[in-house]
Amino acid sequence: MKKDFRLNDSDMLNSSHFPIKAIFNSISDNTFVRSITPLSEGIGFGVEYGVCIFPNDLDDYDIATLGTFDGVQFGLHNGEEVTVDNETFYYYLNKACESYLEAHPQDKNSIETILQKVKVNLKI
Repeated sequence: MKKDFRLNDSDMLNSSHFPIKAIFNSISDNTFVRSITPLSEGIGFGVEYGVCIFPNDLDDYDIATLGTFDGVQFGLHNGEEVTVDNETFYYYLNKACESYLEAHPQDKNSIETILQKVKVNLKI
């Protein structure tokens, strides 16, 4: 059974983390695994509503104009953004994956591999 949202209000650690919720909830079931796979290599992704980026996603121009950050940043196209530490990022990614797997248990091995690689790359 498909859920309407991967992350709900009850999953939120802080209301300022709304961009994380919006971005994970905007990924369709058809593209979920493909969309989160780059995260296992420390590479962000974009969706219709915004982006998830890591510090190494920034080029010299971005760094000069936007500055640098530690952790993982989520930004919506309306300008709302939040940067969270690696552990908080992993918490939300794991919650989104758990929700996805409720409707798609056949993808368990792929999701577990992605989550394990994320943990290793982010030293969690």
